[in-house]
Amino acid sequence: MPSNPRTTAETRFRKAQDRAREAATAMNEVVAEARRLDANTARLKALRLAKEAKDAVEAAAEKAAKAAAKAAPRVRKPRAAPKPKASLQVEELNASNDE
Repeated sequence: MPSNPRTTAETRFRKAQDRAREAATAMNEVVAEARRLDANTARLKALRLAKEAKDAVEAAAEKAAKAAAKAAPRVRKPRAAPKPKASLQVEELNASNDE
């Protein structure tokens, strides 16, 4: 048991100050982590909103292109003349029969 009450009081005071300093440091770390998390959340939200806006513009452009393509009159290509069927000439048939 310590013989000097002043030494005991100083030791208790020093320990209390150490605990208070550690608590303040821990609280600062918690606040810093919360700020970092909020900043990251804000960054991700901005990226998501930018992507959604870009997707909306692309969808509107695609929809407009489809509507324009649908509204445009169709131009039919003239049909090509039918290809003649491969047929054997009469002379070729007669020649093959004669053999």
